[in-house]
Amino acid sequence: MTMDNPQAENRVLVVIPARFGSTRFPGKALADLGGSPLIVRVMEMAQGIELADEVVAATDDIRIQEAVRAAGFACEMTADHPTGTDRIGEVADRHAAGIILNLQGDEPLLDPGEVDRLIRTLQADPGIDLATCAHPFADEASWKDPNQVKVIRDARGQALYFSRAPIPGTFPGRESAAFRGALRHVGIYAFRRRALQQFLQMDRTPLEMTEGLEQLRALENGMRIQVLEIVAAPVGVDTPSDLEKVRKLWRQQTGS
Repeated sequence: MTMDNPQAENRVLVVIPARFGSTRFPGKALADLGGSPLIVRVMEMAQGIELADEVVAATDDIRIQEAVRAAGFACEMTADHPTGTDRIGEVADRHAAGIILNLQGDEPLLDPGEVDRLIRTLQADPGIDLATCAHPFADEASWKDPNQVKVIRDARGQALYFSRAPIPGTFPGRESAAFRGALRHVGIYAFRRRALQQFLQMDRTPLEMTEGLEQLRALENGMRIQVLEIVAAPVGVDTPSDLEKVRKLWRQQTGS
């Protein structure tokens, strides 16, 4: 969709991709959390994003669409896509919005205020293509875990590199403090519309394929990624054991 109305540049679209066939946890979008499906709880959380003009779930499964709509929220069907970013791109093409948020459909405990911070970052600096979040590592062990993605920032807070490896490298004798030189990446993205369109037209890049990190495609093509530091990562649901942790936290926070 082209945006003939200049006011559309200021509109913010939040898209929450959700699929049924999760590799580690099939059907997790519909797993129960306090009496409602997980995806519905995420949609409820997203209503607290003050700067959002629209919040839409995006799925290729009719069961997820029915659950979201039954709860009174918007959900659009998409084609089968290789990544959540591709799914978001399809939905974004149908809406007039200058900023598009990619939120995970498995993080119901995310602080919506952090999402507003990402939006304000793009609104304040037109030179930034996209913004994301990261937080300090708690210890050296988590920094060495290849499943925890590290990001190194420059003096402006912009991403220099993302890696599964324990970066930065260390000078002999300084290894114990190295984990404080990186932040753990949290997969929430705020795209400027033109940046999202450009990103989806790019071929996959060598470092992206080596590391298995989609955001490296943006860096390898010269895009500016602002990385906001947050206190800690939201607790997400990747496995059934993660769901039990989230259920416990949910009961503590809501009493239900």
